[in-house]
Amino acid sequence: MLGVVIWTDAGDDKAIIWCEDHGDLAFIGQQSHAAANGERFDQGDLIQFDLAEHENVRLACNPRKIAHHYCSDLGAVIETAQTVEMDISASVNKADAQLIDFDSAKRLRAKKSPKQQATISAAH
Repeated sequence: MLGVVIWTDAGDDKAIIWCEDHGDLAFIGQQSHAAANGERFDQGDLIQFDLAEHENVRLACNPRKIAHHYCSDLGAVIETAQTVEMDISASVNKADAQLIDFDSAKRLRAKKSPKQQATISAAH
């Protein structure tokens, strides 16, 4: 698996990795890895690793650095995304928002006859 280190804590020798499969984030405790080969991971590094799961936590095992600072502007990208998200949230008037219950719509559609469904589909 490939992934980009998105957060590190040098004091605790830990890191969090965004995985290429866009699944849950992976965790690595770097202490044993750093002791084994002296290599440390920094935010933005591209690494390759074996993925293991333990008690619903994805763990990066046998990590190897592929590129140092592969995504060197990762911190700025995350900050920008947070700012954009806050701006969007602030501009949305939740009182005017209309929520659609898709489960209720599916159940209602399932109850209608095939002829009624065809008529509804043709109208849209």
